[in-house]
Amino acid sequence: MKRLISVGFALTLLVCVGCAPSKPQTQPVTGKVMFKKSQPAAGALIVFHPVHADFEKRIGGKPTCRKVSDDGTYTLSMFEDGDGAPEGDYGVTIQWEAKPKEGKLSLGSEGAPVGRSMINEAKYGNPQKPFTKVTVKKGEKNEFNFDVD
Repeated sequence: MKRLISVGFALTLLVCVGCAPSKPQTQPVTGKVMFKKSQPAAGALIVFHPVHADFEKRIGGKPTCRKVSDDGTYTLSMFEDGDGAPEGDYGVTIQWEAKPKEGKLSLGSEGAPVGRSMINEAKYGNPQKPFTKVTVKKGEKNEFNFDVD
């Protein structure tokens, strides 16, 4: 009887594992964000918004870079740090806020520090009207550089 239960459990487990959705394969995505073509947009947030809602649902979210490096370079992340983005079409938004001055901390709706925007939020930060679109392709160098003002 115990053996029959064990076999039944093993078969159920195999069926469940076979049905589990798998993560889509990601492609490395890198680039640089420069302000007025000369200053790195260090600390900026980049979000790649899937162009189609069903694509976003299928891949499970939006690839992001939560903090552009001091030299302006970024690496996109989807499931793990620096893993890139699944193949597809994306609208790009960038948000870049100045660091609050010492002792002048203000908090946004989610409790994160909020500073003055360094770039035109309406132009660069609107997910409904991304300032540019890009296509991530398998087997290609997915390097996307952005100049903001």
